[in-house]
Amino acid sequence: MTGTDTGVGKTIVTAALVHALTIQGLKAGVMKPIETGAPANAFADSDWLISVTGTPHQPGLITPYRFKTAAAPLVAATAEGVTIDPTRIVSALEELSSRHDCLIVEGIGGVLVPVTEDLLVVDLIRMMGLPALIVARSGLGSINHSLLTVEGLRTRGIPILGFIFNNCIRPPTDADRHRTIPTILQLTGLASYGELPYCEGLPETWEQHRDSLSAAIDVDGLLQVIGLRGIT
Repeated sequence: MTGTDTGVGKTIVTAALVHALTIQGLKAGVMKPIETGAPANAFADSDWLISVTGTPHQPGLITPYRFKTAAAPLVAATAEGVTIDPTRIVSALEELSSRHDCLIVEGIGGVLVPVTEDLLVVDLIRMMGLPALIVARSGLGSINHSLLTVEGLRTRGIPILGFIFNNCIRPPTDADRHRTIPTILQLTGLASYGELPYCEGLPETWEQHRDSLSAAIDVDGLLQVIGLRGIT
């Protein structure tokens, strides 16, 4: 699960997708390999994901690298005197994958965010051997960000499943928004697996909105494209 940029709502979409997969009867897990801006005693995004998805609390596997500095992984790791070892992340992925029918891995920032001095997020995706599902905004500016993300992934040979569009802020009622999504799909040739509605108060109001968020995802279409089928 990658995004067109920071703050696009990957964590909410990840939780909604895991909930939708669980309804289908699949044992779905989560992983957030790198998290920044997460002080040691704070309730961070990875903690929230664990709490709302019912994933067994295995922080060392779910989030191998967690930094208090709110910055790109390379910058945060350097500030805290840590060198990120991608093989540690791959090992954790393999362990978690063996315990679940489906594992949703939430990326950090956009695909060209630096992880180490010679490794970008897109390179880490390739090392992990994963296809990409892109979370994008539905409004103004999303066309450019989405096309750049697709180009970055395709340049590295990363298979792209398609898009999930997220209204992380209240959408304006203007003509631009109404043409943004079909324009992105037309220019990229990719599919959309849903548009999540704007929900006031997230993530605190998750329990109130989780069913409507999950229902907005075409989980059957996703299961078909990745070769999985629900148990129920």
